[in-house]
Amino acid sequence: MANQATPGAVANTYVRYLLTKAGLAAGGLATRGADNQWEATLAFFGNKCAYTGEDLTGKPIDKDHAIALNRVSGGLHVFGNVVPSTPKANAQKSGQRYDDFLRSKGEKFDSIAHLTDEQREAAIARIEAFMQQARPDGLLKPHPELLAFYETQYQKAKELCATGAQELEELLNKLNLAAAPLPSDAAAADEATLDLPSVEQFELEETGADNLPEAYRQIQARSYEMNVGAYAQAVFAQLFADGTIAKFLPNLTYREDLCTFALKLSFPPLITRRQDAPTRYYATPYRHNGTEYYLCSQWYERNRESLSNWLTEMVFAQRA
Repeated sequence: MANQATPGAVANTYVRYLLTKAGLAAGGLATRGADNQWEATLAFFGNKCAYTGEDLTGKPIDKDHAIALNRVSGGLHVFGNVVPSTPKANAQKSGQRYDDFLRSKGEKFDSIAHLTDEQREAAIARIEAFMQQARPDGLLKPHPELLAFYETQYQKAKELCATGAQELEELLNKLNLAAAPLPSDAAAADEATLDLPSVEQFELEETGADNLPEAYRQIQARSYEMNVGAYAQAVFAQLFADGTIAKFLPNLTYREDLCTFALKLSFPPLITRRQDAPTRYYATPYRHNGTEYYLCSQWYERNRESLSNWLTEMVFAQRA
């Protein structure tokens, strides 16, 4: 979803800008000259991956953030928080903290599967020693006020997108241009002399912050290849399949429920008696605990972003 022009993607770009500015203000990461902090970082870790212990000599090296660079964790691109990693370990760590990642087990974390519990704790201690040596001022510890600021700015950016989209739609209708394609804006980039976090790295770490399970992430990635109704059916089919729907029942059967408002539907998202409104609900039911539920069929383009936002902001909201 990183390349989709959605309010969430725009808001993430804005947060990336703020986090990058905060990192530069805090000293950043020098990669040139006599005080080459990246070379000092590599030397501290013996030119090995901070997570797997793999020798990185002559191999691709990713600059990973021990404390993730996203609005939830508040990590910065500064000396002491940027550590060397193999591309695979970096991808599997995603938006996790360094210690949470090193204590993770299972197939999706096979890059560190060879480590014993003792080796994992030793790697955590090594990273923490590096952070303390590089930034004894304690700057790397995320400040609660900054985390609140990032979240507030994220929500403001999303609201601005929604307001702008509505005003744009009204203007296009007024000018009879609603069917005309919109030109893409040229992206502007700030210049900086210090090393900056890559867009790819930020998007990788922000992905983890959204807390969206892979099955739903794949559905969202395909969403713009479907009409909105098919997208809604795919989402709800997965919600019923994995049981996530349980915590939203019976609320989703009420017209005046918060979820109905969030989805911007005029009717309850689900009903148990389709015969009461056969033209407004799909004929194929979903089943949960012996009850059949029918999904509302009144989905329009304006509901597409509402559905995506409902998934990330309500169904799978990041938990502290």
